[in-house]
Amino acid sequence: MATSAPTAPTTPAAGDWPTYGHDAQHTFNGRSTLTPHVVPLLRQAWRFATGDAVTATPTVVGGVVYVGSWDGYFYALDLRSGALRWRFALHSQPAVSPQPGKVPRDATSDGGMVTSSAWFQPGDGRDRPDLVIFGGGYTLYALDAHTGHPFWWHDYTGRPDLPPDPAHDGTRIFSSPVVADGKVLIGVSPDGDGGHRGYVVAADLRTGSPVWTFETDDGPDARPLNDSCGSVWSSGTVLPALGTVVFDVGDCHFTNPPPYNEAVIALSIADGTLVWADRPPRPDARCDLDFGATANAGLDASGNATFLGVGGKDGTYYSLDPASGRRRWDTNVVFGGFSGGFIATAAFDGQRIYGATGLGDFGRFERGTTILCDPTNPRDTATQQPSMHSFDASTGTLDWQASDAASFGPTTVAAGMTFTGVALRPEVSIRSAATGAVLMRLTLPALCWSGIATVGDAVVLGTGASHEGSPDGVIAFTPNGRPASG
Repeated sequence: MATSAPTAPTTPAAGDWPTYGHDAQHTFNGRSTLTPHVVPLLRQAWRFATGDAVTATPTVVGGVVYVGSWDGYFYALDLRSGALRWRFALHSQPAVSPQPGKVPRDATSDGGMVTSSAWFQPGDGRDRPDLVIFGGGYTLYALDAHTGHPFWWHDYTGRPDLPPDPAHDGTRIFSSPVVADGKVLIGVSPDGDGGHRGYVVAADLRTGSPVWTFETDDGPDARPLNDSCGSVWSSGTVLPALGTVVFDVGDCHFTNPPPYNEAVIALSIADGTLVWADRPPRPDARCDLDFGATANAGLDASGNATFLGVGGKDGTYYSLDPASGRRRWDTNVVFGGFSGGFIATAAFDGQRIYGATGLGDFGRFERGTTILCDPTNPRDTATQQPSMHSFDASTGTLDWQASDAASFGPTTVAAGMTFTGVALRPEVSIRSAATGAVLMRLTLPALCWSGIATVGDAVVLGTGASHEGSPDGVIAFTPNGRPASG
């Protein structure tokens, strides 16, 4: 595909936010010049309106905000002013629900055309420009970061053995790409779409073509079942010294048949072979207790993984040995269920984990029922508290908890503070990371189900949700609403 001549590569600065979770270990541990004394002064600096929800976490590099929307476009915006630099129209995929701008809409949808956050890949100084790489529907895109022109794109459908069928295949790349060893690593999810399957794929950074695939919807004979299972909602967490990437896998029709449904898996980056797999030793009696959050990892100065952990929809955060997958500790905080537990990714600052759980157990709403997972359990309720949690990363001991903080978006930690969008209130809560005390509540025009990027003195986020088509967009907050200094 044609593109402009490459410019000098752009290396993300230490204070930038170059990918989902800030880094390839998905720590959501950002940098910020804000302080607890300054955040009460945060005001809206600008708002860029989109035609539908923005639930992907904005990527911010070199003074440019990159993010896609359910409206079917991917945008590059100026960090200081919010002005549009360029936009790119995604390929149509009519099977995705909701379609861009559709009202009324399916409130149970897991996401529109773009939920995947972009990975910023510096150019090679020769024939590959700086790229932003992301998923839109079932297509993986690599765009020139300066122009928006496509460098390559490739379809990763729910039936990779058949020709693409955008009118009948609602498969999506919810996963945010991560690049390691010249490969773009993503998970694919059929989102319950019958006759399709999920899997993990490594694409060639130069072309987007598949290098290897790991099937997560295998049957007893190791052949793909194509039964709408094996969804990989999570993004790949890279453990560089081990040469592995860690994903987790969703449920299968609200249950967890082996081998990989509701499992955490580590794959070889080189060839995609399975290194280890861990499945929580508990049944899933049609309770949708799957994994959707992305694993957090911690590295030492030599790149050795010292920590690995992930939260599940069973309301438990699991700490695993990075090399073997052996469980170090697990701490349960709520019952979990269909809209509960750890739906979104937690943050890790090297000492503590910070994460919000979802609402609770609304029953099998996707099938028009209100049947609870376990009506005899007093913890199995539609709303479950507390909903914001801080753990000691070494032991799993709870440091603090807070209520009325349920979220469907990931938590960010930066400058001794946590930042989380609230699930059912148009608000971002900023708390002390040490105590959980609320420092500021940012009022929004719509719900925030995206992650939050902290860059310089700016807080950048998306607005919009499954049941809301407007007023959606991208918003930046700064002290007194002045131009961002990031």
